[in-house]
Amino acid sequence: MHSMYEHSRFTAVLGFIALLAITGCATNGAAPTATSATQPAGILSHVPHYMPTRGHAVRNTSGISYGGGPVEVTPTVFLIFWGYAKYGDPRHVKPLLKDYIANMGGSGHNNIYTEYYEISNSKMLYITNPKSQLGGVWDDNASVPRQPTQTQIEAEALKGVAHFGYNANASYVVATPHGRSVDGFGTSFCAYHSATSSKGRLVSYTNLPYIPDARAACGANYITPPSDETGADEGVTIVEGSEQGDSATDPDPPTGWQFDGAEISIVCAWQNIANDTFGSHSYTMQSMYSNASRSCVQSY
Repeated sequence: MHSMYEHSRFTAVLGFIALLAITGCATNGAAPTATSATQPAGILSHVPHYMPTRGHAVRNTSGISYGGGPVEVTPTVFLIFWGYAKYGDPRHVKPLLKDYIANMGGSGHNNIYTEYYEISNSKMLYITNPKSQLGGVWDDNASVPRQPTQTQIEAEALKGVAHFGYNANASYVVATPHGRSVDGFGTSFCAYHSATSSKGRLVSYTNLPYIPDARAACGANYITPPSDETGADEGVTIVEGSEQGDSATDPDPPTGWQFDGAEISIVCAWQNIANDTFGSHSYTMQSMYSNASRSCVQSY
């Protein structure tokens, strides 16, 4: 198991994330951790990669490079709504997330990921952009700790694997309900993605807190929202869209596409926010880094 470790190799681009991992969030709370004392047998933890809050975003124009690891060639998302029925969903995040993930496939925004690849058996395999990328939705009505740890988020992701089945190209999104989020959410970061493993298989997962709880820090009322969402919840698509881009291009961080811990969304964190079209729908999105143009773009 890899516990939270010294991030001394990070540059000033993600200096706040290094500080977060080393010391926590000072008076604002600590980063989620996983400890060997509580880690279930057979599960390995990786260091999370955080999406910063608006106040902690740092611009990086250095580009990104390939680390030799996997990407999600046929991206799939499994949504795990942990405790939503028990603790509430006052901003209706569940239907928004379901609709967004169901409609993002084939879009110009998700086409950005198709310029990235993995090398397997000496072959370059590029990420694809299938029209259907929602693999399934599961309501797990089990109790949720008030501040889940990384270990508990990972365990929930692995419950999702048991429920949906294993998919090496999938991101298992653990969405926690209103008032039940990891420590540090909304003060230093909005969400994180990472990887765990069980029985020798890599599992890419996202910890998606209840984004409207963080209000403006995680995107509420950032711009005039499109008709498919409200100002109070437009951060949901900004944050999950960012996490999906990072998961697809770096599902086993930091072995995929990144630069000193900054992935394609972190390089462009909170830049060029716009309402993007996804078929007949539109959602508020953040730009992503394109290596082809060496810039932050909304489509490719």
